[in-house]
Amino acid sequence: MDCATAREAISANLDGEDPGVDPVALDEHVSRCAACLTWQDEAAAVTRLVRLEPAAASPDVSARVLDHAPAPARPARLDWPRLALVLTAIAQMSIVVSLLFVPQRMADGMAVQPGSHLEHEAAAFNFAIAIALLWAAVKPRQARSQLPVLLSFAAVLVGLSVLDLVGGRVGWERLASHLPLLFGLVCAVLVARRDGRWPWPGNRAGAEPASRTGSAETGQDLAEPAAQSRKYQPPAARRNVA
Repeated sequence: MDCATAREAISANLDGEDPGVDPVALDEHVSRCAACLTWQDEAAAVTRLVRLEPAAASPDVSARVLDHAPAPARPARLDWPRLALVLTAIAQMSIVVSLLFVPQRMADGMAVQPGSHLEHEAAAFNFAIAIALLWAAVKPRQARSQLPVLLSFAAVLVGLSVLDLVGGRVGWERLASHLPLLFGLVCAVLVARRDGRWPWPGNRAGAEPASRTGSAETGQDLAEPAAQSRKYQPPAARRNVA
């Protein structure tokens, strides 16, 4: 046993840890090596002084900590965009009910009966839009996922409504039923811009995942430093564990 291994084992014994060597062999080395015996006595004295040293008085930093502590949270304000989304979803549901049970007047005086397949399709579309608005209100961080559907539906609806209005094929009562959708779309955009700026799960904001060329190369890069530094570890860490 060399002196470096013996002194690491002595230090581990003083700290109450496993020395990683045979205690008999350690005692034999210390009894034959005057330098290690002196080192053991000095290390034991230093360890005793450190353990018996009274703790130094620490400054009172409670005032500084309280000064830098965050202010108490204020009561939550009314989140009117999300509330407006809920109200708009309810309005869309009422349109669904009217499409299913109330005849719809057209510009030429005719009325579309609620039992027609056309009205059923319109009710299904409005029901889907109501669910999308309600989803954006309940889960504001995912409101951005509903924008493609809402924006595309609103864009096509506005364009066709303008054409029907110019051609005299729709009345103002029917057009007024589209206002809740447009208002809900504006609220969804506001909620998405406010609450949608979050990193994806598992990633830090602005952090790029580390690129690795392959599992074999990565394993070799991780294994080589450990093998090279093994001989510099203390005796307890150099032992092979089954």
